[in-house]
Parts: sequence; C-alpha cells; structure tokens
Amino acid sequence: MLLEDTDRYALRRQGRYLYADFKRPHRVLSTCRVNGGVREDLTHVANHQSCEGVGHLVPTGTDLSCEAVHVRACAEVALPSATTALMATAANMQCAVLGHAEYADLSVTVAATAGVLSNATRAGDPAGWHEYPEGSRPLEPAPDSDVSPGERGSGTIVTLVFISQPCTPACLVRAATLVTEGKSTAVLDLRMPSIQSPGLATGTGTDQIAIAAPLARDDDWERHWAGGHNTLGELLGRATHDAVTRCLLLQNGVCAELRRSLCSALGRHGCHEMALCERARAELGPETALLFERNLLAIIHDPQSAAAAYGLAEIMDLTRAGVLHREVARESILNQAALLAAAVAVAPERFAEFRDLLRHRYALEPADLAALAVVIGFAHKWI
Repeated sequence: MLLEDTDRYALRRQGRYLYADFKRPHRVLSTCRVNGGVREDLTHVANHQSCEGVGHLVPTGTDLSCEAVHVRACAEVALPSATTALMATAANMQCAVLGHAEYADLSVTVAATAGVLSNATRAGDPAGWHEYPEGSRPLEPAPDSDVSPGERGSGTIVTLVFISQPCTPACLVRAATLVTEGKSTAVLDLRMPSIQSPGLATGTGTDQIAIAAPLARDDDWERHWAGGHNTLGELLGRATHDAVTRCLLLQNGVCAELRRSLCSALGRHGCHEMALCERARAELGPETALLFERNLLAIIHDPQSAAAAYGLAEIMDLTRAGVLHREVARESILNQAALLAAAVAVAPERFAEFRDLLRHRYALEPADLAALAVVIGFAHKWI
C-alpha cells in the first residue's frame, strides 16, 4: 500500500512493515542500533511490528543478536540490510498515522506508531535495567509497578520524520529534540500515567526516532536550526503531536474524551476503581456500598467530578515538585477533596459541610482522602 509519494521518497506499508524508499540521497539521524547515528548512505528507513505486545515467545535456537535480527527482518520485506535503518515495535502498522505540517516551501511529514498503556515512563523515573558489555540485565529489586513483567515493554512510540529541505547534521539533532517534545506533549495532554512512578508520563521506555532530510544539491542551501522559535521547529512539533495523538486512539483506544474520568486523574496516585470500592465497603452499609459499586462507571465519568479530581491531582503533583510547600498543600488538598465530594453529590452549595466531614479524617494520605471524598459525596447525594 502506497501511503505517500513525493519527489524525495515513497512511503509504503506492507504487512507488518512501514518503510520509505528514498528517491534521492538523504541525511538520516536515527536511534537504530544497526545503521543508526548520522548516515548519508541509507536507501531506506523502516518501522515494523517485531512481536506481539504481551507474551510473545521466540522459538528456541533463534539468533537474537542485533545484527541477525536486523538482517532477518529486512529480508522478510526485501529491504537491503546494509542500507536500511530499521526500528521495531509491538504496535500494529495498521494503526500508523501520518502527520503533516507545512509553511511556504517547507513541509514535514511524521509517520508514527504509538502505544503507551504498559510501558509509559517519565523522564528520570527509576530504571529497571542496566547495560553491560554482554547486554542489559534487570536491576534488583525492580521498580514498583502495577504492570506484570510479562506486560512490560509492549508500548513504544516510533516516529519516522521527513523534512522536505536539506538540513545540517546539527539541525537534525535539534529537530530530534522538537520531535521528542511533540511526542511528550501529546502524552502529557492526555495525562497518561507513568507505570514507574506516580508522575505523568513523557513517553515510553523504548521510544525510537529517525529523521531524514535530502542532501543538498548544487543550488540548495542547508537549514541550520530547528528551534521552537522558527517555522521548522513549529512544524516538527505540530506534526508529531497530531500523529502521536491519533495513534494512541487507534492503538490503545485512548483519546481526550475517554481520559475525562476521576480515576484517569487520580489512579496514578492510588485512587483507582478498586480503592474506591474498598473504601465504599469500609464506610457504607452493605446495600449502599453495593449501589456504589454498581454505579461506579457513571460516578467516575461525571464531568464535574473528573474536573475536581484533576484539580486535586495537580495539587499533589505541584506539592511533589516543590511548587507548593507541604504546610499549605495539606489544606489545599482538603479543600479540593471537599470540592470533589460536593461534585459527586451534585451539591456545590454543601462544600463547607463536606469539608467539615473530611477535616476529621485529615490525617489520611491524599489518595485515601480522595477516595473517602468520593464515597462521602455519593452517600450524601440522595440526602
């Protein structure tokens, strides 16, 4: 399937592969372990689904060295292994999205695949692996996570980026930072949680990138900068953001509307569906607790409750970052928890009443206080 055809390259999807065939020489910057770095002799850049996301077993005796895997994968789709930069992911190539942006004579295309549900990380999170000469080995003990080991690594954001005008090597390096920022803002806009910390994710632990720009001909000039203040930087960021956002919907079913929930806001802090049900059983009578559980989906997706929950999550994030000092944060968390209870009860005028009820449980951890606020709000909804 031909996805895009220009005077510089042809972009095709074939089965589990997405690849660009260069029609003229390009300068390519990529993170590929084979044929990666900055190259001017590549004929193809490609992305492919190398495995299923969870529990995919490799046949015994298979050579798993980087070089052998690269050669084998290129051969499957008749790509020249010596001049192809090939990236791998568990994402479905049928969910690949093209993002476009242009200004005057300059255009950018981003071909992205993306998954984040089981591999999302925040820059600076505790790592789970360390590399040695013979390869990477897991650290002991591994970082805490609610994701089982068999599910880790099934999310990756891969971006193939094509710039229409020649760029210096330094410009491509700067472009890589803009593409990374565009990817991160897409994930942050959806408030996706890291699986390795309570923070918001900025990407995944296995993200990969390739950026290609045609080599200058006799009458061409090379662009030197791709910062956020010039048009090239804007186009890179915008096209990447749009492509990755759309990919997350197709691959993971994640979109802005579905992130509008109480648990999407507070789940990374420990206030998830199970915690809410446990709190309801502890605080309410059996009949009311059962009613709460049966209506949990409607409760957590109420727009006003979700808004109050995101406000509470932001206070907790700002406290962790040191923007809010803890002496103020505790009272702010109490106030926001009372607003959450009032939202669940659909009774904003009872804010002071709920604040007084929650004040007596002031010593609870923020996530527990939030769960209590939801339960109290529901219990008083019909009173």
